[in-house]
Amino acid sequence: MIYVKDEDGLYTADPKKHPSAEFIPRISVHDLLARDLEDLIVERAVLEFMARARHVREIQFINGLKPGQLTAALNGEPVGTIIYRNGDAK
Repeated sequence: MIYVKDEDGLYTADPKKHPSAEFIPRISVHDLLARDLEDLIVERAVLEFMARARHVREIQFINGLKPGQLTAALNGEPVGTIIYRNGDAK
């Protein structure tokens, strides 16, 4: 699943408030929930549902305001952040 937002992806904190926040390009749902980050790119409930989902294996978050990001994601390129279900790592 590709989730188009106006954000570049997931960070360790809000990069607008904390310029030193680190970008997280790929992380499992389990590890992300365990980090208990204050600021997430998606509602926590979505992550909890994803952990138990049967058919959704990963969500890729891309910035829809940046030209070419959606095309790159559709081509399988690593843009934005990918949150994957445990056991589905590539």
